[in-house]
Amino acid sequence: MAAKEINRKGPNVPTEGRALKRFEQHIELGELDEIVSPWLPVRTRYLVTYMNSQTAARQRSATVVSVTNQSDKPNLVTVSWFKGFSDNSSPVGVTSFMIPPDYTVDFGSRDLPGELTVVNSVCTPELVFDEGRALVSSRQAEIGVSARVYYTTGDGDERLDSITDSKVVPFGQGNVGD
Repeated sequence: MAAKEINRKGPNVPTEGRALKRFEQHIELGELDEIVSPWLPVRTRYLVTYMNSQTAARQRSATVVSVTNQSDKPNLVTVSWFKGFSDNSSPVGVTSFMIPPDYTVDFGSRDLPGELTVVNSVCTPELVFDEGRALVSSRQAEIGVSARVYYTTGDGDERLDSITDSKVVPFGQGNVGD
């Protein structure tokens, strides 16, 4: 958020007085900020089993991973994006964010219009022709994770066609089924 000016009327900014004051304090303390260097000590916690991020075809897509910090401390969270036929050693993109306690941040494979969803932390580089998976890592273990793929049409993602949920499983463990 330091790189961007905060829109105090934006959809992710609290409107209730006490919550807004806490939000501003987190910004001043540097606890609510996009992290430039993703290579900080974190542990891989979750696997997002399907990621799709396309802009070249008529049907476009982007994946958004929502992470809620349930820890009582600020939590560095990193989302690493991987192509399907690759191992976990070389992501095609990475994004990190220091999340204050009780806050939720949306990590995107690429940016989407705010009318669809507000992406707080966009993958570097933005993914425009990729399909695969994502790994979610954090310093503190107490995080909640969900993921979805937005399918759109139009050069600027003007029309939302559908949203699908991607399965999120604990990293290194099998899927226990649905």
